Formats: sequence, C-alpha cells, structure tokens
Amino acid sequence: MIQYFAFSLFFTAIFLKIFIDKLSKTRFFKRTENVDSNKKPCIQELHKHKAATPTMGGIAINLTLITATIVYSISIGRIIWINLFLLLFGVMGFIDDYIKVKKVRDGVTPKEKLFGLIIIGIIITLYLIVSGQTDTQIMLPFIRASIEINKYLYGSLMVFLIVLSSNSVNITDGVDGLALGICSIVFVFIGIVAYQLRDDNVLFGAIIMEGACLGTLFFNRYPARIFMGDTGSLLLGGAIAVFLIELNIPLWIILVLCVCIFEIISVIIQLFSLQYFNKRVFKIAPFHHHLEKNGWKEVAITFTFCIITFAACIIAYMSLGI
Repeated sequence: MIQYFAFSLFFTAIFLKIFIDKLSKTRFFKRTENVDSNKKPCIQELHKHKAATPTMGGIAINLTLITATIVYSISIGRIIWINLFLLLFGVMGFIDDYIKVKKVRDGVTPKEKLFGLIIIGIIITLYLIVSGQTDTQIMLPFIRASIEINKYLYGSLMVFLIVLSSNSVNITDGVDGLALGICSIVFVFIGIVAYQLRDDNVLFGAIIMEGACLGTLFFNRYPARIFMGDTGSLLLGGAIAVFLIELNIPLWIILVLCVCIFEIISVIIQLFSLQYFNKRVFKIAPFHHHLEKNGWKEVAITFTFCIITFAACIIAYMSLGI
C-alpha cells in the first residue's frame, strides 16, 4: 500500500503545481468580474488579502482518488465502486466553486447544497446496504457493545451522519490548512483501524486520501497558495463518513470530527440567537472566524484545532477496544 500513498502524494502535489502556475489562469478557471456576495462583510474584511488566491484545488484530490482507484481496481481484479461514488461529493463541490469563480451568483444556496448532500447520502447508503458492505448493527463507543436497529432508521441515521460530516468539514475550511490538517489526522486514524480490522478497501481509501491531503496541504498551509474549495472539502468530509460506516463504527464520526461539528454548531447557535434574541453569541460564526476576530493568528487556530483532533482520535481509538 505504501506505493499508493507515494503516488497520491506526488500526483496531487504535481497537479497542484501545474494548476497554480498554468491552469488557474486559463479562461475556464479564471475569475470574472465580482458580483454581490452572500459572504458577511466582516469575513470579507478579514480575508480581503486572499481575494486573488485561486480556488478549486480540491480537483487534485478528486483526480488522485479516481486515478488510484482505477489502477488499484485493475490490480485486484474488481472495481472499488464506493470510491467512485465518493466523487459525487467532488462534482457537487465543483459546481458550487465554478459558480463562485464565474460570479454567476455566490455558489449554490444552502438549501440546494443540503438537498444535494442528502441525495448523495441516500445513494451511498443504499449501495452500502444492498452490497452487504455494512449491516444495521451499530457499535457504541466505550462500552464495546452494539445494537441492532430498524433498517429504515439505520439508513436515515447514516444519511444524517454523511451530510453532517461533509457539511462540517466544508464549514471548517475557512482558515489556511485547517480542514486539511484535521482530515489528515482523521485519515491516519481510519487507516490504523482499517489495518487492524483487515479491511483492505477502507485501508486503501484512507491511504489515498491521506496522501492527497498532505499533497494539497503543502500548498494550502499558511499562507495558502491555493484553496481546495467545496470541490475538496465536501469530498473529504464525505469520505470520512463513508469509511467509518464501512468499518461499522459510524458513531465515531462525532468523536473524530468533534472540532468540525462544533464549528457547525457555532453557526446554528449564532443564527438561532440572532433570529430569536437579536444578539450575537460569537463575533463571527463559524468559531474559527470568531477566534480570528479576537486576534488569533491563522497558524495558531490551525495548530490548536489539529491538536484537539489528534487527542480526540486517540480517545476514539481507545474506545474501540481493539
């Protein structure tokens, strides 16, 4: 498997180097004149120095995944379909990013994004159940027990977790290197668990995504030379959820992505407070922007959140009892 990690790392890095130097300046990816944005003025003010930074770097992650999956599928004599289904997240993210780049409008609406993620979640959950890659038994953290639930309830829960994971990583991707740093740590956790459970398909997926994350992080670390955009963040969050579902430990999503889930909760709290009390709980939501507004440097935010994620992954691993 080490050769696939090396391939994904270098393929991603080389593609992004070309993308930054050449492709992002082509007519297809080049930004058109600005139109009114739905982004809050306070966030625009925080990141006004990043206006010229190219986006859609997540294309490299998607290309790495599909290329490595095809090569691996040929080598083992069967297609890893679930990895190809994951590309649906990338396609949806690409549509959102492309609309933003061309300034047709400020990307897809939140309702459109939620609807799209639900549809993708349903497709993937149905495939996993029908193909027998997962069952309706859910392992519970810490107590080393599992419960059997109704298949419709199970399917609904899996769709919810897929949407939650993908959306939470997407919202967290607002500071240089933050989402990629967190996901890099989580994919290491997934790879270790997959190796111990002897799930080669998930192990392969985790290795490929880890290499792609690190290859992208090289260009996305502070100061970022490129943003991965929704094209990458939706895919990363979706992949984490699907891999953990395949390992039959879906509830571990809440543990390993606790930082990202807190980010999405901070947005919900802010919206609720503004609507019903006309007061702000945070200076800006999500929470990483609140920290920026309080004077935290981007590097400090990324480092702190990654340390928390690392600790959460250790706790998550200990809760498995393997």
